[in-house]
Amino acid sequence: MLLEFKTKNFKSFLEEMDFVMTPAPKQKSLEYSILKHKIGKKTYKGLCSAIIYGPNASGKTNIISAMDVFKEIILK
Repeated sequence: MLLEFKTKNFKSFLEEMDFVMTPAPKQKSLEYSILKHKIGKKTYKGLCSAIIYGPNASGKTNIISAMDVFKEIILK
């Protein structure tokens, strides 16, 4: 379960960028879209899906590219 992804100094991201998949504290009516996973005594909550949107040339593809590079590092 991916809860948070951070990248810095990658392609168009000079400053640190956070991609967070945890629900907002006030989000109550969308319980069907929240995954819960218990590890030990702590329960972690994460969103089932996310949408990345924005204007052209804002870095949407670079977020996916950074995740892909991270995945390749982990798998090797």
